[in-house]
Amino acid sequence: MQSRLLLEGQVFVVVIVQEGSFVRAAQKLGIPVSSLSRRVTLFERELGVRLFDRSSRKTELTKAGRLFVPEANASLTHAECAWELARHQALLEHGPIRLGYSAYVHSALLPVLRRLRAPDVEASAMVLESASTIEMVQRVLRGELHAGIGVHPIRDPDLWTSTIGKEPFYLCLPADHRLAHKATVAVRDLHGEMVFWIPRSGHRGLYDATTKYIHSIGAEVVFQEVRGVSHVIEFVSHGFGLGLVPRSAIRLMRTGVVFKQVADQYLRVETALFARKDQRGGPLQGFIDDLLFRLRSLKIGIQ
Repeated sequence: MQSRLLLEGQVFVVVIVQEGSFVRAAQKLGIPVSSLSRRVTLFERELGVRLFDRSSRKTELTKAGRLFVPEANASLTHAECAWELARHQALLEHGPIRLGYSAYVHSALLPVLRRLRAPDVEASAMVLESASTIEMVQRVLRGELHAGIGVHPIRDPDLWTSTIGKEPFYLCLPADHRLAHKATVAVRDLHGEMVFWIPRSGHRGLYDATTKYIHSIGAEVVFQEVRGVSHVIEFVSHGFGLGLVPRSAIRLMRTGVVFKQVADQYLRVETALFARKDQRGGPLQGFIDDLLFRLRSLKIGIQ
């Protein structure tokens, strides 16, 4: 069977199933119902099997049709993915270098990123984009970004990752809070407190690992999700509760707010550089190696 006819037939069948009738499917496809019916019949003839039972007033899939549709859906999804990968690969090769970074990474990284220069292109060809780690992972995999700087855990077999640095969590709290006099705080000190933190949607892996550990200590904490670190500190400054932030957030110090290191060394933020494995060994290898060297030279570690 010709590949064009096979692809066209799969599209027609899937749309008919999605819309529930030939009439609605024809409207969505922008073709006459008679034309759609004729082309589906031709497709069935080429396959040698009926996919639809059109003898009744309601269009129904035959047994063969019910087996065909899930595979056709998967085939079209793969075809769409292949098209997207090819299109974005062209952008990667000929467009500006696009580097993503999470707003939750260490603040010392940002000046380095602003000074970056793409290899063999003008400075204007370097594009920095802020996004959550989850979003960056998907965009790197799709080829929309060359690389990303995000927060562990980052797990995907198609990604190369390298840890840049680690930093502990700090507790942000009002200066008159009962814990403000302590040099450091322990997780158990958070029992019964309301703690503002990043949204789970921003990084489910980090969120779940941290909250699971806190609960394992026996601390019952009421977590409230807010948009970012600056918003956490804003809520704390107005006395609504405490905030859990990475050490680098101390730069956002406000009057009436203090920061105390969380003594539990398990609670930390690990920043990582990541890229698709096929990009890691490609034309961008030199750029990624240079970027990795610069970021690691900052020596971001737990103190």
